This record gives sequence, C-alpha cells and structure tokens, in this order.
Amino acid sequence: MIKWLSKLGLRPLRPPVAAELPAVQTQASAEMRVQTKWFDQAYAEVEHLGEIMRFATTGKSSVKRVRSLFDKEPITLAWIDSFASGEVLYDVGANVGMYTIYAAIMRQIKVHAFEPEALNYAELNKNIYLNGLHGQVLAYCLALSDVDKVDRLLLSDFGLGISYHDFEENSWTEDKTFAPDWTVARDDRKPQGCIGRRFDSLTQDGLPFPDHIKIDVDGLEYRVIAGMASTLRDPRLKSLLIEINFDNPKNLAVIDALTEMGWRFSWDQLRINRKVKFTVEQIKDYQARGVGGLNYIFYRDARYDAYFKALFERYVPGIALDTRDLLPLPDA
Repeated sequence: MIKWLSKLGLRPLRPPVAAELPAVQTQASAEMRVQTKWFDQAYAEVEHLGEIMRFATTGKSSVKRVRSLFDKEPITLAWIDSFASGEVLYDVGANVGMYTIYAAIMRQIKVHAFEPEALNYAELNKNIYLNGLHGQVLAYCLALSDVDKVDRLLLSDFGLGISYHDFEENSWTEDKTFAPDWTVARDDRKPQGCIGRRFDSLTQDGLPFPDHIKIDVDGLEYRVIAGMASTLRDPRLKSLLIEINFDNPKNLAVIDALTEMGWRFSWDQLRINRKVKFTVEQIKDYQARGVGGLNYIFYRDARYDAYFKALFERYVPGIALDTRDLLPLPDA
C-alpha cells in the first residue's frame, strides 16, 4: 500500500485514532495534488476516526460536497456505520461517490456504484483511484430503472456534481429555477446517450447480491423500485435507503408497497434532519401537502428500531452523529 501511495505522490495513511477517544475526530485538509504521467488532479483529504478519505476537487460542486459530507445527510452516514465488514452495498445514483467512498473506507465493504451522467461518473472514478479502491469498488455508467434499454439521459444542466437528471423521460412539468442565477428550461434539456437496466437484471447477470441498497435518483425512485421486485422479496437483502420526494404520489406509494411486503421503517430515523429534529406530525403534514422529502430506511431486522431510537435521543442538529458505542446493532 505504501509503495502504491508513493507512486501517486500521496503520503501513507496515518495510524488509526484510539477507539476510546470521547469525541469524533474529523478534519479536512487543504487542497493537495497528485501528478502522474497521465493524471493531474487536485484533491482534498478528510480524516475521520483515524481513516483517510480522498476526494477529487475538480470543480466548486466537488468542493462543496466534500465540505458537506458530515452535515448533509447525518442519518445516511449512521446507516452506513451499521454495515458489517465484507458486506455489499449498491449505491444507485452515486453522483461523484461521497457515500460510496465513505462506505468503502469506513466500513471496509464492497460497493457497486451506479451513476449515468458522464461528468459525475468521471469524478466518481477519480475518487475510486485516489483512494486505491479498485477491486473493492466498481462504478457503472448505468441508469437503474424499470426497463432494459438504450435511451437518453436528459440533464438538468451540463456540469459536475449536478443532480435531477431523467432517464428515458422528461419528468419536469415546467422550467426549473435552482438558484437566482440558474434556470433551466424544460424543453431545452441537453441529452446524453444512456443505458438503462432493471435491478433484477443485474443480479441475474451475475453481479453479487447486495446486503444494502441506497437509491437517490431525484424523483424517479419508484421506477427503480418497479425494476427490483425479485430483489425486494429476497431475504438476503438487509436494508435499503430510498429518497422519497413528497410531491410525487408515485414515490409516496412506494412506502405503502414496501411495508405491505414486510419491510419496516422508523419514525425516529425520519425525524433526524440536518437542521432540525422533526415531529411525526410535521412529517405527515409535509407528506399531505406534497412539500419536501426525506430518506426512508427500510429494514426487516428489529434491532434497527433500537438503533434509530438511540440515535434520535442523542442527536443535536448540526453536530455529526457518533455511532461507535451503538454498534454492532443493539438487541431489540
């Protein structure tokens, strides 16, 4: 490993932080650079609990994602922390791979990451390279959906780290204004060629069956779910995280569909937000009014009930969750 790092111009990993440290240790470095014969890339290092994660900083969107890694989705990181070493995660809609890299480095698991947009896919592979994760992490330039076909990916805009792209369809009902100086016309979305696959087709083709699945495809989650009926019935699947947008009835219907199949979720988990601790009544009101959305974590193992309850009780908005004393999963 040290020989490989030296070849890239990177320094070896620091020794791990002692497990008994009372506080989570997280620190981001100033921008660094790797230069080889064929590759010249700026990157940042994030040290967390004695482990080093490296992320390419090709553009301002990449830099922003590094800065927000521990603030944006605290419950997503806590969910990943519950994984056992050697398990398999499918990261659907991986973007540039922030959670892919976190899962691979912090939990020592195998990750199959799916990102159809060209610029994001390139950055995702840079991050795999910078962390020496070839063989442990594989990225696929595919859109997971409910069809197996070649079609188009309609971009929200052409840029690195951007989301809200659509495979095969234009789901926008009107022009979108993402910022005061950033509006994209519904009828002027740039296309990229794209291959779509059903989730069930991937495992039938021989990819290893996942223990955990993360699905974040900005509104088309219901189509991914429609393409994985066999996977969802398989008892080997332990948990899945799905972003549910409340303004889309088809995505809201996914909640009932999964609970009817025997999957469960935790209101305590849903109440943990990056800025606030929601009440159940607030969440139900947002659902009824079609406002916002949340990451739902579905599972069969009742031990997650106790885990999410403990996380909610200790959570302070704006402060990263420390899960070390809660793992492995507590008894129900």
